[in-house]
Amino acid sequence: RSIKADSSLSLWLVCRTICECDSVEVKGHTGQDITLPCKYDRKYHGALSACWQRGEIPARGCSNQLISTDGLRVETRAPSRYELLGRLEDGDVSLTIKSLTEGDAGRYGCRVRIPGWFNDEKHHIDLACNNCIIMTASTSAHRLTHPLLVVL
Repeated sequence: RSIKADSSLSLWLVCRTICECDSVEVKGHTGQDITLPCKYDRKYHGALSACWQRGEIPARGCSNQLISTDGLRVETRAPSRYELLGRLEDGDVSLTIKSLTEGDAGRYGCRVRIPGWFNDEKHHIDLACNNCIIMTASTSAHRLTHPLLVVL
């Protein structure tokens, strides 16, 4: 193998170790309830705490936190539109957003706290809003027929 191939493999391994997260795009329509997926292996890990936030997941904890669980029940919640309706006892910490609005579009992060250094599972979900109504400066409304992704 070449030195270049070894360097590329090493860089990939470092990035996977430091940036252990995945990214998924979810599309929804205004007014509907939408669920952003996030699950962990509860049989293997036991009950784990998890949190959801808007934007990128920081190195530690959750900033801009929307909702959190201790693995058994919801501990904190921002507005009541955010709910964990999955089976926590099965490791399903998926976030349900009630009555989607165009302001909900953007990046969300789910962090599952796994004991130990750099073990947390991080999941990024990019929420796109189809057929959202956007108000322009002239206050006329336009219905979008293509997915809209607003990065906040």
